Amino acid sequence: MSDKEGLPFSYSDIRPYAVPDSLDELRGPEHGIITLPRELAWSGRREFDLDDNYDRTALYKIVLEEGHREDLHRLLNRALLQHDWPDMIPARQVRTLWERRFPELRHAA
Repeated sequence: MSDKEGLPFSYSDIRPYAVPDSLDELRGPEHGIITLPRELAWSGRREFDLDDNYDRTALYKIVLEEGHREDLHRLLNRALLQHDWPDMIPARQVRTLWERRFPELRHAA
């Protein structure tokens, strides 16, 4: 695929990502095991431990990149997102969208 100037781009450049209106909408759990539905974790692993830093950031990356608004509200927690944001590496477009909507995330990073 390429743009009007013939420069290559990927699906992630044009994909519509979900972003909540407010971080206060993110009221997901803070602890425990989360099992993602197949439509979010289509590539394999579905179970994540929120009390494990690696698991939590992996889960959040998946939800940020693949989730719909209701998934964000149900699975993400504002405090955990803000705490882990500097260590998360979501798709560049996702990071840009979220940091534009929520400058406090950019300042946390």
